[in-house]
Amino acid sequence: MNIVFLEASQGQNKTLASKIETAAVELDMQCIRSDLVDLNLPLFSIAEEAYIVRIRPIEKLGKAMKAADGLVVVSPEYNGGVPPSLVNAIAWLSRMDLDFEGVKDWRTCFVNKPTLIATASGGAGIRLLTALRIQLSYLGSHVLARDISLVRSSNIDADIKLAVNELHRLCLGLSRNSVEQA
Repeated sequence: MNIVFLEASQGQNKTLASKIETAAVELDMQCIRSDLVDLNLPLFSIAEEAYIVRIRPIEKLGKAMKAADGLVVVSPEYNGGVPPSLVNAIAWLSRMDLDFEGVKDWRTCFVNKPTLIATASGGAGIRLLTALRIQLSYLGSHVLARDISLVRSSNIDADIKLAVNELHRLCLGLSRNSVEQA
């Protein structure tokens, strides 16, 4: 089972992603972590897209996400919303020329992916978690009802374990369904 992490900042969110990864590895999940800040993608625009047909880091990330069984998005709340590194990466990913079950679909990297969202923000990150839930659902992800907020948690390790167990169960369920349908 492969899980791709999208990390939209460094510092506390990187530490939180490491804790989630540890819990995932304990369940034999293979984790691919992508630090969106380090990717240093150019700001997406149609003009920029015309000059850069393929951006190697985003192409590699898109292929990993398409092949993944699930996603983990770890991000701070940025001015009451989603940080630029994550918004920009989603914009680039939506322009990938990948297909989903033989059909070209700009949502390919997100469609039918169980997705855990988490934040280590100065506040509880409620606006971020709400915005992510809406956007990722629109992109086709199955966003877990349980999210992780470092500030809201009274026992972060227990919360992570519960959330990762739920992610694992959903990934297994979707994998079994796709095998049975084939």
